[in-house]
Amino acid sequence: MLITCYYFDQVRQEYYKTSFWEMLQIEKEDYSEFMRRKSTLCRREDGKIPMVMVKNGLHHGFRRKGSSEGNRTGYSRGEKESLTHQGNKEVIASMEELIIKTNEETIRLFIESAECEKAVICRGKRYEIDIYIKLRKTEPMEYYHKWNGELWFEVFHTCPVDYSQAEDFACENKTLFEYKVSDDYNFYDYISEEGYEKRKQYIKSIYTKRGIEGIIICQTRNADEMQYVWRRSSNGNMTARIGETNFTIIASRFGNSYGIVYGEKLIKWDYNKRKFMSEEEAMKIAEYFSFLLYNKINIKNL
Repeated sequence: MLITCYYFDQVRQEYYKTSFWEMLQIEKEDYSEFMRRKSTLCRREDGKIPMVMVKNGLHHGFRRKGSSEGNRTGYSRGEKESLTHQGNKEVIASMEELIIKTNEETIRLFIESAECEKAVICRGKRYEIDIYIKLRKTEPMEYYHKWNGELWFEVFHTCPVDYSQAEDFACENKTLFEYKVSDDYNFYDYISEEGYEKRKQYIKSIYTKRGIEGIIICQTRNADEMQYVWRRSSNGNMTARIGETNFTIIASRFGNSYGIVYGEKLIKWDYNKRKFMSEEEAMKIAEYFSFLLYNKINIKNL
């Protein structure tokens, strides 16, 4: 639950930042002003993403308006985000340089700009990504060119990237990076505004020294690497060669589910403990697996 957001000042005709505790104080001192601010709460300084104030229960603070009804027009992993998620996101977005470690590679990012909750359309779906990073350069420099000068960055605290989002980004040829927040970098629910800012500065100093270790879920590939076609083989199974890996979809003999055969006769019957209930679903997940394998990620235990 967020502890800071913005409200619209009717006199100055501008948005100003406020905290949960400031709103509580104003409620006691000037209820009319409190109600005016409360009616215009939003997550961003530009007035976007309406918010509501929650005072009851353990999870007090600000949450996205209408999130309990689901996100019908797009996908945002942060609608009910934790304070730890929000705090770490703000820290990362404030950095001018950042080292990320992935797949035994160490990459230094020189950041030109960063934007939180950046909206993007992938395969007809709207996503709000935790942090969009526009790069000035990278070391090694090859990653700047490989990623087309940008990086889509997801912060994983309670909600990881699912295969649908990963597949959509992979097929749109965008680089998607996910960082799992360590318990060492948590924020406590009842932290003060001053404590919140101090905690962010501490975590920023750690990230500056140690960098961030995560996973590149998918990254841009050239046109030749992305060309593949699914065909039905003589024995009736859908098959395709994607990158350097052969994939074949087979039906289970024990029920209405499917398996993905890949590489040297390796097979996956489920992903994230969920079986593949249709041939089409298995094909989509196989396409996603191809991007993981391309990035040298072992999918055996996924």
